[in-house]
Amino acid sequence: MDQSMHGLIGLSGGEWQDLCTRVLRMHHGADLVVVPDKGGDHGLEAYTLSGHLFQCYSPTEPLSTQKRYEKQRVKTTEDVGKFIDNSAKLKKLFGEHVKINRWIIMCPYIDNKDLPAHCAAQTKRVREARLEYADPDIHVICQTMEDYEFSYKKVVNAQLARMHLPPLAEPDYSSVGSAGVDKMREKLGKVHSLRDESRRNDYVRRLLYSYLNSQEFRAYIKDHYTEIHALLESELDDLEQRLVMEFVLDDSRAATQLQKVLVETEKRVKACAPDTTSGDSRTLAQGQVADWLMRCPLDFYEDLAS
Repeated sequence: MDQSMHGLIGLSGGEWQDLCTRVLRMHHGADLVVVPDKGGDHGLEAYTLSGHLFQCYSPTEPLSTQKRYEKQRVKTTEDVGKFIDNSAKLKKLFGEHVKINRWIIMCPYIDNKDLPAHCAAQTKRVREARLEYADPDIHVICQTMEDYEFSYKKVVNAQLARMHLPPLAEPDYSSVGSAGVDKMREKLGKVHSLRDESRRNDYVRRLLYSYLNSQEFRAYIKDHYTEIHALLESELDDLEQRLVMEFVLDDSRAATQLQKVLVETEKRVKACAPDTTSGDSRTLAQGQVADWLMRCPLDFYEDLAS
């Protein structure tokens, strides 16, 4: 799976449906007909005039491969059933000129070969129903966003072009647990230039300022820019794995290592959201580094006294 798409796993049902709709609009243009949620559950989100029907499904994560498949299988079975049972409503919806030839369930992630096999069994089920609004050669299939990679990236780029974050605010420092702050202060004490308590306290305060504002930024991005949020979270998760597996082996001076992590994190943030100001990118990056310092992924060797 493309790294930028891995972060789509775990989107809420509404977020996933919204993303699918925008990507399908980009892909199919005026050929796409979106079916509003109001007015009854037809078991579909949209269809095309050329006969492709879409149902979008994102189960609540985290899930094992088997549990994810079971939920996807049940959802497919239920909604194919609605496609068969709601014949009066769907005949009216599609009219005389649309014959559905592809019934598609779109999921953020498909990692079990049994789902395509289950879709094949559902194909047999639909064909045997001999529906007036279904093509005799209809297929039930499963897809992910990788099947629409070009359109997905165009949607993401369109979001990037208009991304604007709210202004920074003075945060409520009392919302941060003292244990995490103490852990950050202890780790930064290994940086030679921050051994002075006054200088270290000021540095900690600045990191906490970025940390709390970055939390607000990320919540705002999640609410307003779903694709960017997915990409950003995926990139930062990947970088955290590097901290655990690679940076821990770095025996360079603490100050050098801290600077390296700050630069790499800001680089990742800027790659995900290039339209953000330098200040906002820096706030997001420093906020993430503060989070790592308060947890376990980032620590340093003691600098030898000079």
